Amino acid sequence: MLPMDSRERFLAALSGSSVDRPPVWLMRQAGRYLPDYRAVRKTSSFWELCHSPENTTRVALEPLAKFKLDAAIVFSDILTVPEALGLGVTFGAGEGPQIAKRLETAADLASWKVEGAVERLKFVPAAVKHLKTALAGRYGLLGFAGAPFTLLSYITEGGGSDDFLKARVMLHQQPALAEKALATLADVTAGYLESQFEAGADTVQLFDTWGGLLDREDYVKFCLPAIRRITEPLRAKGRHVMLFVRGGQHLLPVLGEANVDGFSLDWRADWREARARYPKHVLQGNLDPALLLAGADATRAATRKLLGVMKEADGGKRCIVNLGHGIHKDTPPDTVAALCDEVASHG
Repeated sequence: MLPMDSRERFLAALSGSSVDRPPVWLMRQAGRYLPDYRAVRKTSSFWELCHSPENTTRVALEPLAKFKLDAAIVFSDILTVPEALGLGVTFGAGEGPQIAKRLETAADLASWKVEGAVERLKFVPAAVKHLKTALAGRYGLLGFAGAPFTLLSYITEGGGSDDFLKARVMLHQQPALAEKALATLADVTAGYLESQFEAGADTVQLFDTWGGLLDREDYVKFCLPAIRRITEPLRAKGRHVMLFVRGGQHLLPVLGEANVDGFSLDWRADWREARARYPKHVLQGNLDPALLLAGADATRAATRKLLGVMKEADGGKRCIVNLGHGIHKDTPPDTVAALCDEVASHG
């Protein structure tokens, strides 16, 4: 078929139409591994960057100028919602996120500033709108948000963790509090994502970065009802929603209950298995981000293999090339170029 432009290709993949080749975008494609992003951060704090549409667009456009990508993703962070709820999110140098007001009791939850939270997040749809104008119809555009359990994990821990024990304990020790907190986070997130659609996003992705820490039973009980509080009102309006669960390959049999249009697959998930289970969903992924640190040859070989699997399993439809998690900060830009070049040359 005739070559397609990037946005046309991206939208066709989302809708299940035929494509000349699978589109490609990469989680964290704008970030610390790129020089212009580092230059911006020398003059702006992280939150100052997020609140400046000019700068968020600048860093979102940098990878599009360097690599053969088909979509942009607005530059923001999954912890915007806790910040809007008045929980005091900061980013210390080399420390990761810190949350001043942890969730431990019902009184803590009652203190959340839910009213007006979506309005306080208006800087993100402003960034989407600014980026949409700059893209001038040439590329697809994604918005995003953190999924409720992942947000709860940071809020109960007070920052980052490898295992987020406090959140997992709360599910069993204080299940009513956990469920109410998850529902609250979901309702704010639903409005937040709708504002991104209204600003011009073509699709949005829910990042459940820590959902894979849970077993299937707990994910079904706690996470899926909260996710559906987000996806059902959005999809009722015809919005397109993707879900990424890092480390969630064991959850694949139940993720269909999330009421989403597609899934981003962790690098440990099996593409053929996912496609056999979800023949009508969009699938994104799922190259190991470590490949980009292994050099251009290894990156190209793995990309060719993935493209072959996509063609075999899907005939190229409903497939988007991506990583199984975000680009590592030490990734050489040359290997990102190798990945994108390999996809662009595929026909």
